[in-house]
Amino acid sequence: MENDEKNTAQSTELRRVLGLGDLMGIGVGQIIGSGIMALTGITIAITGAGTPLAFIVAAILVICPNLVLAVLGSAVPATGGMYTYVRDYIGPKTGFFYLALLVAGQLVLAMFGITFADYACGLVPGLPKTLVAFGILTLCFIMNLLGVDMAAKLQNVLVIILAAAMGLFVVFGLPKVDWSVFSGGIQTMMPNGFVAFMTGASLLTFATGGAEFLSELGGEMKNPGRDLPRAMIYSTVAVAVLYAFIGIVAVGVLPIDVVAGETLIPVAQAIFPKPLYYFFIVGGGMFAVASTLNATFTWCTKGLLVACEEGWLPKQAGAISKRGTPWVLLIIFYIIGAIPILTGLDISTVARLGNGVSLIYVLFPIATGYLIYKKNPEAMAKSTFKVGPTALYILTTIALIGYIIAAILNFSDIAGAWQMMLGYSVLVIIYTFLREKHVKKTSVQ
Repeated sequence: MENDEKNTAQSTELRRVLGLGDLMGIGVGQIIGSGIMALTGITIAITGAGTPLAFIVAAILVICPNLVLAVLGSAVPATGGMYTYVRDYIGPKTGFFYLALLVAGQLVLAMFGITFADYACGLVPGLPKTLVAFGILTLCFIMNLLGVDMAAKLQNVLVIILAAAMGLFVVFGLPKVDWSVFSGGIQTMMPNGFVAFMTGASLLTFATGGAEFLSELGGEMKNPGRDLPRAMIYSTVAVAVLYAFIGIVAVGVLPIDVVAGETLIPVAQAIFPKPLYYFFIVGGGMFAVASTLNATFTWCTKGLLVACEEGWLPKQAGAISKRGTPWVLLIIFYIIGAIPILTGLDISTVARLGNGVSLIYVLFPIATGYLIYKKNPEAMAKSTFKVGPTALYILTTIALIGYIIAAILNFSDIAGAWQMMLGYSVLVIIYTFLREKHVKKTSVQ
């Protein structure tokens, strides 16, 4: 198809260096981040002893859209995968609208940097928080500037240490769990009712999600048809199982009223000897956030790179360095992450807005699951990851409903959130219609 040829041409300057191991490292690192460190206690306050089950439900909510995107990524691997799916199967203007929402969602880069600084300052009181946050943001930016393979190597190191820290939390914590806390049936698992339980599970989709963004790296994979779906599914399932055990320890070691609303630090203090406690804070807390930050830089530029080639943005913005990295776009996202850090903006509000926008923009590529069999049957026939049309339609419906509910719950208590979304969307739509004529000229050339 013409679009397939376009995707191939647009990614020729990028190096195909990522194998299954690299993708697993990026995927796990993207999933395990500030979510598990910050949201576990909040979920305990909502769901009590049902928190481990809420992690499993959250993973199911995440796996459904991941399966849809894995089908798309295996059939039509492309740099900026999710953008190209929206562009090709829904329409070019909708594709650019999706990208604009993606850019807004990357305010979470600042959240990752500041969360890292919180843990660092807790370990070494007196450190300049702003400088530490800006420093880790800059380090991950530079590693990605040096090349995606360099970023992947850093990611693999971070993920190994991170997985060890999380594993130790489970190993040292399980023997100290009071299992009677889980023996009260439905009342114990859903102390505030089913709706509150689902609210907690919806919050945890941020903690269990992330592997879907591997589809952005199709143009840099050695064997995307085989490795992309495996990496997306394996990394999500592996982390979900780990999270469920972490939830058991978080709920079962200390009284629920002690850990509700808190990070994992009080439980870590209760189960670890001092040296391992420090290792957990560094390897679990700080590295979790750093790995997510690094992985986000790895994928977030890919859709905009394709959009620059098509004329939606100035072509110069998509310049590729000698190391094969889109350096101008990396700088743009670096600035987006740096501004909230350096200006001292209310990071909790910025983070909630960023996460809510993320839940909304991913609805567009998921929706293409309804269309790909009709619009690209040849690619589906050749795909190495086989899912029938009926099964794909069901998965797409479940995924869309789950993410819509999660977005509503995420925005529910932020004053003016929907108004800001509407205002931003109107500006993007106006720009899209004004720029469309230039895009058509570019496509003709």
